[in-house]
Amino acid sequence: MSNALLFLVAVFCFASFAWGMIWHFGRNGKPSRAMIVTASLAQVSLILQLLALYQRPILFPGIALLLYITSVILFWWAVCVTRRKLAACGQGAVSSQLVTLGPYRVIRHPFYTSYNLAWFAGFAATGWWPLAVCAAVMAYRYEAAVREEEQGFSTSALAGDYEHYKRETGKYLPRF
Repeated sequence: MSNALLFLVAVFCFASFAWGMIWHFGRNGKPSRAMIVTASLAQVSLILQLLALYQRPILFPGIALLLYITSVILFWWAVCVTRRKLAACGQGAVSSQLVTLGPYRVIRHPFYTSYNLAWFAGFAATGWWPLAVCAAVMAYRYEAAVREEEQGFSTSALAGDYEHYKRETGKYLPRF
């Protein structure tokens, strides 16, 4: 497998995420500080990841490709079932409905899972430790957003339904 193919798949993956932030997720006024920090960290992480994929030896291309493709499939599957239903992360808004279709049948946060898979894919491809740091920082930012969202659900009219949903589905991975 060529480095160019892996690079192009990574670009498509991150371009999909950028499309989502611009066109898919709802916004309530100006971006929050949390949203700006997360987007800024993502931009730095993206630049480092693409530079690493372009310049460093690729150690595990098959694993990285599998992670990127899984990320893209999960992202677009979640997009298909959430049109105009979700706010961008860090917005402090709780959805007025509980989405339990598509990937939401088995995991509560498929978008964040998708993002984390992509960040980890760069490290899996190159083994370059700064990409592991980037993946960990981004995972921490997403976990903060997840906690905020889940706290919002726990105090909303959907609290009972959401508690049942939490017991039945995994946070980032399916519950077996």
